[in-house]
Amino acid sequence: MAGIGFELKKMMAGKGWLGVAQAYTYSGIIGSGPWVLSILGILLASALGLSRSGVDQSAEFMSSVTYLIATSLVLSGVLQLLFVRFMADRVYEGKAEWVLPNLLGALTIMSVIAGVIGSTIALLWFRHDPVYALLMLVNFVVLCNLWLTVVFVSGLKQYQAVLLLFFISYALLLLLAWLLRTGGTLGGLLAVLAGHSTLLLTLLVLVMREYQGEAIPRFDFMQRRWIHPSLIITGVLFNLGVWIDKWIFWFAPTTSDTVNGVLRASIIYDTPFFLAYLSIIPGMAVFLIKVETDFVETYQRYYSAVNGQGTLSEIQTYRQDMVKSIRDAFKSIFFVQSLCVLLFFWLADDILAWLNLSPLFVHLYRIDLFSTLLQVLFLTTLSISFYFNLLRQALWMCLLLTLANALLTLLSLWLGATFYGYGFALALLLATAAGIAALSAKLNRLEYLTFMMQR
Repeated sequence: MAGIGFELKKMMAGKGWLGVAQAYTYSGIIGSGPWVLSILGILLASALGLSRSGVDQSAEFMSSVTYLIATSLVLSGVLQLLFVRFMADRVYEGKAEWVLPNLLGALTIMSVIAGVIGSTIALLWFRHDPVYALLMLVNFVVLCNLWLTVVFVSGLKQYQAVLLLFFISYALLLLLAWLLRTGGTLGGLLAVLAGHSTLLLTLLVLVMREYQGEAIPRFDFMQRRWIHPSLIITGVLFNLGVWIDKWIFWFAPTTSDTVNGVLRASIIYDTPFFLAYLSIIPGMAVFLIKVETDFVETYQRYYSAVNGQGTLSEIQTYRQDMVKSIRDAFKSIFFVQSLCVLLFFWLADDILAWLNLSPLFVHLYRIDLFSTLLQVLFLTTLSISFYFNLLRQALWMCLLLTLANALLTLLSLWLGATFYGYGFALALLLATAAGIAALSAKLNRLEYLTFMMQR
């Protein structure tokens, strides 16, 4: 489902440096997706000075949306990879008409699950403020559905429309946050709801235009023969692995404070993390171009030769080309993201001073910058593993990330402030190194594995 990548590559053809710059700009924003844009939106909306009755509520707003993003990503992970695999298989079979009704079916299931879980949490912990509870609940349901829908973005060829929708939705979010700033946290949550609801609905319209079919929910993807339990576990573990260190810091008494009597936040840990994550955009741009386009071309040639009864010599040649494209992808991603990390590393003091943030954040900000480099490499390894149907390897990578992140983060808390952030970085390093080693071993035996896995 690399449709948008191929369209972006056409933009680069014959247009010189301008075309390349445009393509990488588009791919950076689209590849990063609403996740990174949501973080940027949170930071900018918080900077507007949300207050209510003269009391600054920026910290409560930022914590509320952070909890929404983290929990919705973990919950939507239950269906996300499973559903993407089902849709990719159906598109490959020429059954594109299955996409829309099953997407509506998946959104229906996700809405019910998120609604039940969100309502339970609201009744247990937020009964004292029903308006706040309602806004948190509706935002939670919308975000769970948005993460499920946005996976289709890479398959849509209307990259300009996608980019325009991102811009309109987050511009609306910021405009409403400014207009409703005197409403404090409630005004900010209403602005977030409007922005993400607009993005969700407009993306659904694009999907409907791209994939014709009945606008009636179907649940074919839930049939037992198409359910891959490992994808369900992997989807949850990946998001849990990325967020578990934040949760540990939120609930550690020595590193967090309560913001509204229920939620806890770790300002010293969260702020550098959010700032560092904005640097991931260049790496994601290269990822979309190099993996979802260049690698996919060689991947398709290799398996076309396998399925089309190509000669052994042709298959071996195409395998070598594919392995070279993978190496080139890793080299390009590492080079671009490393340059970005070094630039922000060098400017760290100035960036924090410009944002009027404490210089105490500098050390952790620089560690988090290194983590963004590792996370792009981790995502690259994970994505390529999925292409080769190495589902067990992907699961073990995400399990290693989750367990290592939890254990090393707890260790960093015990060692003291100097070691904060190293848990997440080292966990990514271990999981990425293990994933690359396993992937390399598989590629060396690819012809054997390819034909032995045929049924």
